[in-house]
Amino acid sequence: MDIILIAYLVIFALFGTAASYFVRYIYTYWVHNTMQVKYIYKAGICILAVLLLSAVISLLS
Repeated sequence: MDIILIAYLVIFALFGTAASYFVRYIYTYWVHNTMQVKYIYKAGICILAVLLLSAVISLLS
C-alpha cells in the first residue's frame, strides 16, 4: 500500500516537472526567440515515465 502512495507522489512530481519544462520552452521561444527543443524532449521523458508508472500501478492493483 505504501509503495502505491509513493508511486502517486512520484507521478505528481513528474507532472510538475513536465509542466516546468514546457513553461521553460515557451519562455525561451517568446522572450529569447529561440527554440530549445531539449525542453520538449525532457517533458516527453517525464510524461513517458508517468505512463509507465501508471501502467505498473494498474497491474499491481
